[in-house]
Parts: sequence; structure tokens; C-alpha cells
Amino acid sequence: MTEVFANLTKELAVVAGEIPGWYQEPLFWLFPVGANVVAFAAFVFMAVPLTLLALWNPPWAQRFWIQNRRSASHHRIVRMSVKQLLINFSTLIIFSVLSWPVLRLTGIHAGALPAWYVIAGQILLFAILDDFLYYWLHRTMHTNPFLYRKIHTVHHRIATPLSISGNYMHPIEFLLISSMILIGPILVGAHIVTLYLWVIVRQWEAAEQHSGFQFAFNPAHWLPFYDGAVFHDFHHSKFYGNYAGLLSWTDTVFGTRSNKYDEYMQNQRRTELTSVEPPEANAASAASAN
Repeated sequence: MTEVFANLTKELAVVAGEIPGWYQEPLFWLFPVGANVVAFAAFVFMAVPLTLLALWNPPWAQRFWIQNRRSASHHRIVRMSVKQLLINFSTLIIFSVLSWPVLRLTGIHAGALPAWYVIAGQILLFAILDDFLYYWLHRTMHTNPFLYRKIHTVHHRIATPLSISGNYMHPIEFLLISSMILIGPILVGAHIVTLYLWVIVRQWEAAEQHSGFQFAFNPAHWLPFYDGAVFHDFHHSKFYGNYAGLLSWTDTVFGTRSNKYDEYMQNQRRTELTSVEPPEANAASAASAN
């Protein structure tokens, strides 16, 4: 027994001596550090213009509003969101750096760049897988009273979201979602560039789905089961249903589409976004931002 313990101690000492060298590997700066920098920069790059558009409130954009926007609370929502954004990404970077001894074994690499169609196919796979996993995580956050009360309720303090509030959530939820984003790339051993592109797509999703605008000229409408920002915005206004992050098929299959959502979408298609009565914003919108 003493010999076993001595051998184990010796092996641990060898591993501990190797750890500093792991953090000098080029992939360390490209993967946990680089991916988080790309994610933060991509989200800010996409969320800031959409948020400024909501604050500016030009007449031409008002026809694309989903809910009645409460401009009196917008500046407060921006301050809350920016503060939480910095907290969440700081937490994520620390967690990622500490997780490097495990992340370096995942197969994500910086070797030869795959063909463009391989990259495109992998990103499509990541999107489908992530959307399915996010649906169940999000639904669980609502159906489990403890998780909703202690964690997910933070995200629902804002019932009329702005783009900058796309990552406004409890740090634990942010870590869970960020970790889930890596599942697809880890499964296929993705190239670091593929990971960067996927992270950009995922941050676009966070910014666009919380923008509060349903733009008719959004090129993403060609995606099957994609309804635009209105799908997730309904979730914020109703608090039940529409748990999917991007594509609505999971809510359709599992029977969790939000109340009156289909009725609203029928009116939207019939009037081509010109005279649709926007859904009533939840009364908690103004109070939750205080």
C-alpha cells in the first residue's frame, strides 16, 4: 500500500511539473483564449449596431418592432447588460484557462485547414446539435423550479430584450451554454478556424434573437424552421414555450410553442409585416429593469 501511494505521488509530481509547459503551447492561445476573444468581439460587433438602432428609434425601423418597445427602460437595460456581459466573459475566460489541461486533449487543432464544404457541413451539424441541446437545457431551466428561481430568472428580468442583452444571464447559465457550444467541435475534432466561425454564428444568434426587430430582409429566413427574432422574443414576453434558440422544429415536435405564437405568425405573413398588431409586452418588463 505504501509503495502504491509512493508511485502515485511520484506520477502526480511528474504531471504537475508538465502543466506549466502545457500553457506555453500555441494552441492554448488559439483555443481557450482566442475563441473567447472572437466570441466577445463578434457579439459586440453585431449587438452594438442593433442596440443603437433600438435606442435611436428611427421611424423606418418601427414597422419591424416585435413588441411595444419601452424606450424609458432601454438605457437601464443597456447598463445592466453591459455589466453582466463583462462579468460573464471574464468568468468564462478564467474557467477556460483553468480547463486547458482537459481542453488540450479534445482533438480541436490548428493543423491543415479542411475544405470549405467540410467546414460548412460541420457548422451546420454544430447548429443542429446545439439547437437540440439548448432546447432541453432551456426547457429544463423553466420546468425545474430551483434552476429557474436561482439561475434562469436572471435572463428573464428583461421581457422586452435588446440585442446587447443576448448574453444577459447568470454566470452559471452562461458557462453551461458556452460549454455546450463546444460539444459539436469536440465530437468531430474541428479545426480552430471552424471553431471560430461557429462561435461567430452562435454570437450572431444571441444578438439577432434578442434584437427586438423582425426584419423581412434577414437572409437567414431561408433556413428551414427559422422564424426570426420573433420566435425567441415571444418567449421573453410570454415566459412559456418557444424554448429553441434558433430553429423552431423542437418546440413543434415536443409541443411547447408559445401561446398565440402561431396566430401572430399567420397575421404577420398575411400582412407582410405592414399592419401586424404586436404582442403585448409582459407587464414585468418595466418593473424588472428597475
